[in-house]
Amino acid sequence: MGMETRKRPINSIINQSNPAPDELLKIIQCNCSVGCESSRCSCRRYGLPYTAVCGPCQTENCDNPNNSQEVCSEEDADDTDNLTL
Repeated sequence: MGMETRKRPINSIINQSNPAPDELLKIIQCNCSVGCESSRCSCRRYGLPYTAVCGPCQTENCDNPNNSQEVCSEEDADDTDNLTL
């Protein structure tokens, strides 16, 4: 979300760009192949759970699991993306 002013009031708008530069988004992901139990894992170090861009550790045995909750299913959404908390 972003903000846009046209005299008054301030209107919120949907931001069509990435939340951060691609260079930064490439850094905040792990490529752990054994586990994410130590701060050697960049996701663990920054307090982030694994995501789809992480390395091969993203299995059910990952030491840094993604414990997000599904907000809506594909049947409920107009598009194919699921929202997570």
